[in-house]
Amino acid sequence: MSESRRRRLTVSLERFLNEYKRSRLGVAGAIIIFFFAAVALLAPVLASHDPIKDQNLASPFSIPMWARSFPQYSIYPINSQLFTGTTWSSQSDLSSWVIRSSPTSSSNSTPSVSYIPTSSSLLLSFNPSSSSSSSILAQFNPSVSTISLNQTIAYDWSYPCGFRTSISLTPLSKNVSTSQLTMDIYMKSVGGKNYHVLSPAVYADPTDSLEYYTSFRANSTYSLFTSPSDPKVSLLATGTTAVINLGPCGLSEGIFSHPGNVTISFVISSKVPIRVLVSNPQLNIKGSAYGLLGTDYLGRDVFSQFVYGAQISLAVGLFAALIAVAIGTVVGLVAGFFGGYVDEVLMRINDFLLILPFLPLILVVLEIVSISHIGKSVSTEFLILLFIGLLGWNGIARIIRSQVLTVKHRQFVEASRALGAKDRHIIWRHILPNVMGLVYANTAITVPSAILTEAALTFLGFGDPSKISWGTMLSEAQTAFTSSLHSFVWWWFFPPGIAIALLSMSFIFVGFSLDSILNPRLRKR
Repeated sequence: MSESRRRRLTVSLERFLNEYKRSRLGVAGAIIIFFFAAVALLAPVLASHDPIKDQNLASPFSIPMWARSFPQYSIYPINSQLFTGTTWSSQSDLSSWVIRSSPTSSSNSTPSVSYIPTSSSLLLSFNPSSSSSSSILAQFNPSVSTISLNQTIAYDWSYPCGFRTSISLTPLSKNVSTSQLTMDIYMKSVGGKNYHVLSPAVYADPTDSLEYYTSFRANSTYSLFTSPSDPKVSLLATGTTAVINLGPCGLSEGIFSHPGNVTISFVISSKVPIRVLVSNPQLNIKGSAYGLLGTDYLGRDVFSQFVYGAQISLAVGLFAALIAVAIGTVVGLVAGFFGGYVDEVLMRINDFLLILPFLPLILVVLEIVSISHIGKSVSTEFLILLFIGLLGWNGIARIIRSQVLTVKHRQFVEASRALGAKDRHIIWRHILPNVMGLVYANTAITVPSAILTEAALTFLGFGDPSKISWGTMLSEAQTAFTSSLHSFVWWWFFPPGIAIALLSMSFIFVGFSLDSILNPRLRKR
């Protein structure tokens, strides 16, 4: 490129930018587009979770964290670990715990159970043979020594829709069976009712692949946990797996029904002399408020879905618009320049496609292709992008053709033809540069149509289930809106809906601004 031509391009670009800066709508549209483009590009940085795979991050249909500033949401719980004093490194760490053992021993005998805080653990020494026979509990089962670790917590929120209580247990010096060394967990609700939430019937059940132990091996650590999502826990605690009488959140709601005190008891029993380390007691509740945009019906992060959805929606909108504009520009150039039979054939094809309903046509084509071998090997989002581009060029072709019909009869085109220039040279050097303003403007105006079409198709269920887009979010939110107990999931459908509207509007602003700058007649007005 020569220096003079480079200088002319620089001057033209500066003039264009100066003209564009005067358009407030154009500047506003460009800022919005750049914002969403940055969100899409930085999605892996902005989102800390996979929008599809990371589930149960909090309770289903959790509200955004910032919504707790409103009075009606102020007592919604958040993800929390409720225990205090869990390191057990010294006696001071045990101040929040009430520890009881049985049978109690006489003053002259060795205690049946003793405990010593060690480095982040509590060392329990069981000695059932030294138990006092005068104890009331010993009269029923004189060969069992038991210790209970109890903590009462002040619960300050409304009920959560899930919790998990766990503790780690490490037998020392020898192996024991799950019938010789047992762990039970009891929870006393804010209403004063006791629930038995863990027993060997839960963690020694051979049908459970996640938590199944027939024995405890020496010097191996076992994390014993309980959660109301396990039907065996509900059956143990209430006698039924369908805990509907306690509320929509079942056992969690029964225990944490309202602000108050909840007592948790870890009861460890042994029939044999043994030393056991217990550590890491946890009581984690799943909050009903989470993240910037809450969660969906599977407890997935809606904010992660939003930022990753921007990638799909923007990519489909931009590339589909580029395909449509490219096809429309070529068809319009050829039809307008050559005229005659070429123009007639191309415009009749264009008219035929124009009278077909656009969205139903894409739905039919997608359905046919999706059940074919091609559809099984190609991404659905790519097919949507491709068909929007291949079927969306009709209006652009008409606009470009009408402009070509006026340009091709101008004096500079006639002069070039008189000098013997070929058709390809005339189209490339004289016709195309004079319609590029329309091409740029129509590209910007076509993008919102492609974005809305992609959102409509995925909203109707034709998207790729392995990928998230704004249309997918709206579709799933609409299903939740009509079928869930938490029907007004505003934090789920407002963000993608507003984003689609803003992004579409911004491209319209940019398109109108480009049209007014590149079209001399509009600029004069």
